Amino acid sequence: MRQNLGMLMQLLVLMLLPLLIVFQLNFGMRLILMPALTLVGIAVFTLGHFLRRP
Repeated sequence: MRQNLGMLMQLLVLMLLPLLIVFQLNFGMRLILMPALTLVGIAVFTLGHFLRRP
């Protein structure tokens, strides 16, 4: 169960970060949000990696 949750978290980050870039280019957002959301994505991906460890 833990490994499945970790993989789901990693897949979610890998799908949402490119969509975030497209959203930024099309609609724009405040400048500070892009690096902050990227760091949140890195943190969630890393947490998913640790959940997938045996």
